[in-house]
Amino acid sequence: MRRALTPLLTCTALLVAGCGGGDPVAADKPRPSVKAPAVDPALQAMLPAAVRQAGTLDVGTTLPNVPYLLTDSANNITGGITPDVGRAVAAKLGLKYSIKNVAWEALLPGVAGGRYMMADDGISDTPERQKVGIFVDYMQSSSVLVTAKANSGAKSQDAACGNGIATIRGTTDVDTAKKISADCTAKGKPPVRVTQYPTAQDADLALRSGREKFEINVAETAEYAIRKGSPIAIVARGYVPAYVGMYVGSKQTELAKALLGALTALKKDGTLDTILGGYGSKSITPGINLATAKGGAA
Repeated sequence: MRRALTPLLTCTALLVAGCGGGDPVAADKPRPSVKAPAVDPALQAMLPAAVRQAGTLDVGTTLPNVPYLLTDSANNITGGITPDVGRAVAAKLGLKYSIKNVAWEALLPGVAGGRYMMADDGISDTPERQKVGIFVDYMQSSSVLVTAKANSGAKSQDAACGNGIATIRGTTDVDTAKKISADCTAKGKPPVRVTQYPTAQDADLALRSGREKFEINVAETAEYAIRKGSPIAIVARGYVPAYVGMYVGSKQTELAKALLGALTALKKDGTLDTILGGYGSKSITPGINLATAKGGAA
């Protein structure tokens, strides 16, 4: 569920504004190592000729986005769901794997316009995005309402009534926060002050500094941060459930089918579950455009 997010409150000092870009405790529990899958000639033959000729799965993504993309202090990608799954898929298809950091605003239009072969970044499958691209979904996600752990009195979303919620401009966060505000007023409680920040770092800082008491976050991002010792708490769950997957241009049906074949094979032999399990997530049976194929998000 792409929101261009960083891990919340992972700095040692809560009020330090200049948090590093990396995952400071990523090595505290090694993730399962996954042997590169063998090439499947039948799946390789499904690839478009241009992709086979290029020999590389060219992927666009946007940093940072834990746990989809883990980085070190120099912002080099060190792991994450996106590259770990992507490399396994590329190996299955007999391709090399290349990942590029692209501004979020340019990522999906770049795929639609043929500038990037594929985007893979915890991107939510939506009917709107399906108009210009194809999703090959392999997991699910949703949003959560979080607060600083020190705000221990917050036991439900009602605690946000009359307080501020940090959101990221141009994302589903804003709609979620507005819905929470509407729920507050429907119960006769004061509305939420919804503030839209330009980046995840800005929204996170607003929560860290106490400027905002709540923030909308991606479930797996918040859960990963909490496992790493982040002093935050999840107040409410289940907002904007969505399928998540790889995203290719609308004309790349051959590539989508080849990616689906590779992901299905990796699901069958347990590789996909091993990779996602290492990040505390679960896979689903892979499919094409599941947001509409199954009548909407699960």
